[in-house]
Amino acid sequence: MRYLWPSFVFLLILIAPNLIWLCTSTIRIENASESPIYAVAYKACERTHSLGTLQPSQSVFRLLEACGDDTLEILVQDSNFCQTYVEGELYHVDATISTADEVECEYDDLLLSLFIFKALL
Repeated sequence: MRYLWPSFVFLLILIAPNLIWLCTSTIRIENASESPIYAVAYKACERTHSLGTLQPSQSVFRLLEACGDDTLEILVQDSNFCQTYVEGELYHVDATISTADEVECEYDDLLLSLFIFKALL
């Protein structure tokens, strides 16, 4: 019985970040090229969110605003990529920038990935 309370707290600490994962939508943008990519941004909920320059192998993780049905766009310099459908929750998108002219987006598997790994990688 004396281990029940600490076990419950430990379990809650492990589960809490994933509850956030289930209640939000996220974007993770990674520069997979070998050179800096300038003027990176994303557009969601009719607002443009500037990220600036992404260095090689650098990634950025953001929680998306909840605004209902929306289209997420990745902006690199003057080009738009990946017009991807998202909602305020349960949509997790990984965007990989290979070059300033090549960006690939895909939905992340909600149940196989963990919030803590996405946020810290």
